Amino acid sequence: MSNITTTMPTMKEIEQWIFRKMQEEFARAMKQVLEVLDQQILEQRDREHYRVKDERETSVNTVFGNVRFKRRLYCDRRSGKHVYLLDQLLQFEGRGKVSPHLEETAIAFASQGPSYRDSAKRLEQLLGYNVLSHQAIREKLIERAEQPMSEVKRRPARVLFVEVDGLYTKLQRSKKRGMENAIAVVHEGWEKSGKRVRLKNKQHYLHTSGGDFWEGFGDFLVERYEIDENTWLVVNGDGAGWIGECTSYFHQCLYMLDRFHVARDLKRFVGHLPKVWETVRRSLAKQDAAALIAALESVAEQEIAEENRKDWKQYKSYLKRHEKHLDDYRKTLQVKGIDTSGMRPMGSAESQMRIFAKRTKRGGYSWSERGVRAMLWTMMRIKEAGMVVRTVEGHASMQATSQQPINMRQLLKNVTQPVKGCIAGMIRMLQGPKQSSTTGMALKALRG
Repeated sequence: MSNITTTMPTMKEIEQWIFRKMQEEFARAMKQVLEVLDQQILEQRDREHYRVKDERETSVNTVFGNVRFKRRLYCDRRSGKHVYLLDQLLQFEGRGKVSPHLEETAIAFASQGPSYRDSAKRLEQLLGYNVLSHQAIREKLIERAEQPMSEVKRRPARVLFVEVDGLYTKLQRSKKRGMENAIAVVHEGWEKSGKRVRLKNKQHYLHTSGGDFWEGFGDFLVERYEIDENTWLVVNGDGAGWIGECTSYFHQCLYMLDRFHVARDLKRFVGHLPKVWETVRRSLAKQDAAALIAALESVAEQEIAEENRKDWKQYKSYLKRHEKHLDDYRKTLQVKGIDTSGMRPMGSAESQMRIFAKRTKRGGYSWSERGVRAMLWTMMRIKEAGMVVRTVEGHASMQATSQQPINMRQLLKNVTQPVKGCIAGMIRMLQGPKQSSTTGMALKALRG
């Protein structure tokens, strides 16, 4: 090795160089695909509906880097408006200068945290160039979150499971120090995914209107499910008063106290009593309310720490009042003739809130009301769809172009003859007094 005088690049430098070259090649391929698609639109469009106005160059930032390409501007003969049919075909707002995939990637980074600035830095480190500022990412996230979701097909529902909790976040530049975001997670039961069990068709509801939570949640359910008098709701919550009001809004509703919160509170009182604590844990796991109350009654007041005795009496009385909310909900459903096989104990509310809290509370962040709601909406939509869903409007007019199957391999072949396009316009000499001149007559002769 001592005889080698040539400076060798490091593994990192080789990897970076190849990655940049691949970006350049991908950018060239993407430019070619877009321009061939635009040519196909030119040939297949409804000529009586759309007239070519101009061919213009634009650029867009993508995960491959900046891509420059040309596309045609058309005049809609019926409305008089100018449109880019390629943008409509691809469901892309060409003026945005950022590709939808890159925008989704930036928003996904932002939703994972810990901050918008960190998201911008990670994006730059990944792609090798400064794509979006942290403020631009925030604005795009809010814009996407506030777009109305497309209508969903209503699903039949015999039993719906609802996990409800509140998430407190600090506010900035507001008279209020903070706000509680009321969140509900709805699912249709449990299903196996390999060795794991997941919630079936999980959906999220974030209460943003000024009215009552359960009224807004009821509208949410009606939009998504075929609710009737035979539909049951099983609601799990931490015991907050506003959560317990669910039984007064829905006729067929079972309210359950969240076992995680009950266990956490009881551990503070009887965690130092091994036998009692073990009985409590088993009773909660089996959802045996009678055994739980009996175990608590067996504890003498002297066994409770002196500073907790007053709270102990109050909490024990609270659990007695809610004894029916600690029992197994499946017993009630079985009496009503509902098959409960596959149903599991409730209790995922806290784990769901922990995910949202990690993004909104970590680092002691303060939010605007609009900002925190947009972030929660974004996280919910990503969890439901696996990505940020954009509602696309105004693309119905593309029915005017007869769509044919597109072969991507064919699009990537080398173009043997570049397309020049055409520009609709006029020659002034043929419209003015000089149209009868020698030059004018020669031009007219070119018409054939």
